[in-house]
Amino acid sequence: MATIYSMTGFAVHTVNVDDSEVTCEIRSLNSRYLEIFVKLPQALRVLEDSIKDRVRSRVSRGKISCVITTSSLIPAIQNLNIDSQTVELYTKLLDDIRKVAGIHEPIKLEHLLQFSEIFSFEENSEIDEAFRNAILQVVDTTLTILNESRAREGANLVEDLLSRLKKIEQVVEELKPLAQQNPRVEFEKLYQRLQNLIQEQKIDRERLEQEVAIIADRVDITEELVRLESHIQLFRDTVANGSPAGKKLNFILQEMHREANTISSKNTMVEISHRAVILKEEIEKIREQVQNIE
Repeated sequence: MATIYSMTGFAVHTVNVDDSEVTCEIRSLNSRYLEIFVKLPQALRVLEDSIKDRVRSRVSRGKISCVITTSSLIPAIQNLNIDSQTVELYTKLLDDIRKVAGIHEPIKLEHLLQFSEIFSFEENSEIDEAFRNAILQVVDTTLTILNESRAREGANLVEDLLSRLKKIEQVVEELKPLAQQNPRVEFEKLYQRLQNLIQEQKIDRERLEQEVAIIADRVDITEELVRLESHIQLFRDTVANGSPAGKKLNFILQEMHREANTISSKNTMVEISHRAVILKEEIEKIREQVQNIE
């Protein structure tokens, strides 16, 4: 069986790069689509697209958050400068506010330091190739750890899904003999009601059976059971094919729920009604679990 991945997972990996400790932390949450959010030090922003490409090659669905932090600034690729024009702009703005507010205290350095825009980062046009590869390798390793975590969780999900699917299959088997009785039970109920209204000798039972055949057809659940068996097999095949499978499994479950609802609406026997409830309960439990599958 191919690997099924859960959409939820967490991984963190730390290495030393150019005398700086670099940590990559990746979280994965449920999402209908693939959403990637990358947070990097200013000096590493040029790697954002490359990191997103790395994530896309390893993950097909989910909300992915990738955060890379460093223990220190890296002089080789980053210089912190003061933006003189921005300092002048904020100084004038603060001075105008001081005058309007009637504040007589002078503007202090601590006031200006509230504005991060007064600093600018001068980046080299190119990051050292060895450093670039080292950062991307950190991301690759973290993604490997993440997928190992998602695969373990996925295996647990599959075990639970197949267990519940087997229970659904057992209920379908129990419904097969009841499906043959359902039309006859409906006919007998109708016939009994007629007997209470008129003399039995005035009833043409053969003619009545023909008339009731149309009604009996409306309570026949054989086709629904056949389609349910087909959906069960398709579900198993889809799981066996591995991720991405979540969207397809969700669609199959919608079809299974539709068949269960039809069985419930057609039934005339308590035994069928009870099993229809079990079917819908198990399908809903599986549906909730499938929301976590990539």
